Order: sequence, then structure tokens, then C-alpha cells
Amino acid sequence: MKSDSKIARLVFASPWLLLIFCVVPLLVLMAVFLHLNLPLANSKYPLLYNNACFTLFVALRLLYYLQGIARGVRYGSGSGAPRESLAVARSTEAVRASLAGAGFVFSRGGEYAEKRDAGYLGTAIFYAGLLLVLFTGTRDNMCQYSGVLLDGVGVSTDLNRVEAYRRLTTGPLTRKPTTLPRMKIIRQIIPGDAYPRGAVGIAFISAEGKEQEVVLKASELYPAGDYDLYMSKMVYEPQLAIAINDSSPVFSGKVLLHQMAAKENGFGFYGAFVEGPLDGEVYYQPEKSRLKVVVHQGRATLLDTELIFQIDRLSRSANFSVLCEKMGVWSEIHVVHRRHLSLIFLGAVIAMVGLLARAAIRPQRVWLEDAPEGCRARVVGREATKLLGEGDPSAS
Repeated sequence: MKSDSKIARLVFASPWLLLIFCVVPLLVLMAVFLHLNLPLANSKYPLLYNNACFTLFVALRLLYYLQGIARGVRYGSGSGAPRESLAVARSTEAVRASLAGAGFVFSRGGEYAEKRDAGYLGTAIFYAGLLLVLFTGTRDNMCQYSGVLLDGVGVSTDLNRVEAYRRLTTGPLTRKPTTLPRMKIIRQIIPGDAYPRGAVGIAFISAEGKEQEVVLKASELYPAGDYDLYMSKMVYEPQLAIAINDSSPVFSGKVLLHQMAAKENGFGFYGAFVEGPLDGEVYYQPEKSRLKVVVHQGRATLLDTELIFQIDRLSRSANFSVLCEKMGVWSEIHVVHRRHLSLIFLGAVIAMVGLLARAAIRPQRVWLEDAPEGCRARVVGREATKLLGEGDPSAS
């Protein structure tokens, strides 16, 4: 393939071709937010495979620009020529001599010339940084391991068992972990002034049986080999049984209560449930074990009652009864395979430096044509225009 052909310019130089890699992310966003059943959007790894193809494409462009560094004519005459031309009152040979003396390099036919500039190198640097970002991110996603488990005070949990996680996200090249420690929660600290999102005391038990006790507050990382462990929040899970006249069950099940952004009437945790035409809301104040249950049917409120767990598990309101059979107290623990964020940041910096160099240093290019009086030139760049003495612009 000739480097100056239309196909080569489209593949290696056109910025518009990069937009093709926006199609799959757009389809996924439309499927998620507009609930549309679109092709590719429901496949298991659409974004990952899209980024892998993007990485290969950027690598191809980088190789193209790297091998072009040694060429005399880098951009080629096939694209970028302005529509207007300048009338130059000098012969074509004299103009060529002037341009050659200023460092311009001519094509074989002598009708096109350009000057080597650092902006071309900036483009190569941009693609090198972008490749580092994409390759590192794609590799991390290929080997992704991100698990969430809810655990409470009690027996130890083997973090290497995938069955221990409530949610687990893996990549196509993910290997089952074998080096994670066992985790035993010793105590849980409810949210307060010292720990706004709570904390948890954990004993990590290695394969050799050695224990290490730590207190993890929300989002504080604990490194374990290639993995990071952290607590995100505390979660309460009451087991509720709501009935009418003690005989007709309305709702029976567990409700996860998550911490609210701001307390409401003393309640710091909230959860909701739907049962047929009924909408339920559950509030909890752990400091006082105070539980509030509200049930709506449309705009009408059928139930609004409170109880103190472990003291009065049963509450009655009109013909409704609310029984809190038990209360699960969990710490939400995340286990994630560590990502190479420093390499991604370095790649982003390199790409930005290259992009700024390309934007600051513009190409200097000239297309020459013979004319009855001197010659005509199509010019890109201030230096090239100055060398040709501005000329008289006119339509070509």
C-alpha cells in the first residue's frame, strides 16, 4: 500500500476513523439508559473487546509514524492542499532552490516539498502515550477481579472462594486467586464522628496460619499481594414479616439498608421494597436500634410504625403487625485486583505532551505549479508563506 494513497491516509492519518471506536460505547450507553435492545450491547465484554481493537489500531498508527520519522517526505502531497494558491514572480526552479536552502525536502517529481518538523514527532509521541494508556487499561480489564462480599462478626471467610462473594466481576483472562488470606471480622464500629461511614476490625489469616489484626475504615486499602482489600460501608439487613390481622401476609423477606447521605429524623440507614401494589420504606437508627417501617399503596400511607429491635420486635399499627425476626449487621468488603494506575497516568501525560507539540508546531508544506509568469504555489505554514514572499492570493 502506498503511504500517499487515499486508503493509507484514511487508516493512518485521518482523525475521523477514530470515531468508529465510539460506536460500541454509544450502543452500550443507549442500552443502559434508554433500555433499548441493541446489537453488541448485551454481549459479555463489548467495551473490553472494543478497547482491545482500539489498542491494536493505535499500535498500527504508532508503527506508521515511527517508520515515517526517517523519511524525507513524511506527510505526502495527497492531502491537506489548500484551495487557494499564491502567484509567485519567480521561476519554479528558483523557488525550489530557495525552499531547498531553507531545509525543505522535495518529492521525486519536485512538485511538492515539506520541511521536517518536531510536530510530526509529537504525533508519534501522542500515539505512544495513548497506546500505553489503552494497553495497560485493556490488560487490567482482561485480568479484572472485583468482588464484593457482606460479612459480619463470626467465622473466618476464605477470600479465594468465588462463592463467598455476592457480586463478582471478572475478565476473560482472569485466574482464580490462590494467595488471598482468610478474613475474620472481630468487631464492627458503627458510623460516628470518628468513623463517618463506620469501620471494621479484621484479622487476616495467612496460609501459614499467621494473623494480622487491622482496623479498616471506609475506603482504606489493605494490600494483599496483587490485590487490594477495603471496606466501603456498613449495611444492615432486617428480616421483616408484615401481616394484616396477624393472618394475611403482606411482605416477608430481607431488606438491605444503606447509609443515607444525611440523617433524617435521626435515621441514618434506608432501604425499600416492593410487594405487588405496595411500596415499602425501612429506616434504621443503629445507635438506638430504632427501626421504622412505612408502607404505601399509591399515594395512601397504610402503615407508619416504629419499633426498638431486641426490645419490642413486634409492632402493631391499626390492623397491621410488623415483626423484625433478626437483624443482619454486615460490613461491605471489596476485593479488587490491583490496577496499574501509575502507568495509565504516565501514558496520559506522554499523550498530552505529544498533542501539545503537534498543536504548537504546524507543518510547513508547499505544492508548486508552473505558470506563464513565474509559478503558483499552494502553501501551508507561516514559514513557507514567508519564504515565497506572500505572493498574490487568488483562486486556483
